[in-house]
Amino acid sequence: VYVAGTTTSQDFPAAGGGFTRRGAGFDVFVAKLADGRTLTYSATLGGAGTDEARAVAVDASGAVFITGTTDSTDFPTQLPIQISSGGGDEDAFVTKLNAAGTALVYSTYLGGSDRDVGLGITVTAAGAPVVVGGTRSTNFPIRRALQNTNGGARDVFVTSIVATGIEIDYSTYLGGDFNDVATSVALDASGSIFLTGQTFSD
Repeated sequence: VYVAGTTTSQDFPAAGGGFTRRGAGFDVFVAKLADGRTLTYSATLGGAGTDEARAVAVDASGAVFITGTTDSTDFPTQLPIQISSGGGDEDAFVTKLNAAGTALVYSTYLGGSDRDVGLGITVTAAGAPVVVGGTRSTNFPIRRALQNTNGGARDVFVTSIVATGIEIDYSTYLGGDFNDVATSVALDASGSIFLTGQTFSD
């Protein structure tokens, strides 16, 4: 069992030499339980602000992928596509931990100059993460997009990072003229993407 969430506890259970980078207040945690009773490892990461994990996925090798939100300007990064916050209230982030939970493979901000929230994540058979959520930014990182501009208010975003983590493969808005957000994502055997969420757009 893999669990990701948020902790304010300075004595959060440690195990397995998991990666640890604590900030102040709310920090991300990731834990792996072997049989529901044994903590294989736990890892924590955060900066000076509020950092929250909203979704977790695992690839065939056991590497863990996390997305969520951060308003920290010093959120732990590793080989980042986006080195710093986009400047809004909060950014999404995408982080990959190695299978042992001891090190960041890569970790990056993902966002523009307004509020961006990562809410769902899955991983392709090739090890590429697909992240969904919501963005109010008009300058969210876009590449090979189905929809190049924000439709208005908050839009869904769908972003895939290449398996090596060095660049965005594709990233698109998806939304109408009011509030839209994706909360979950899945892939089928062919690699087609399925997402669900909520829309207030006509």
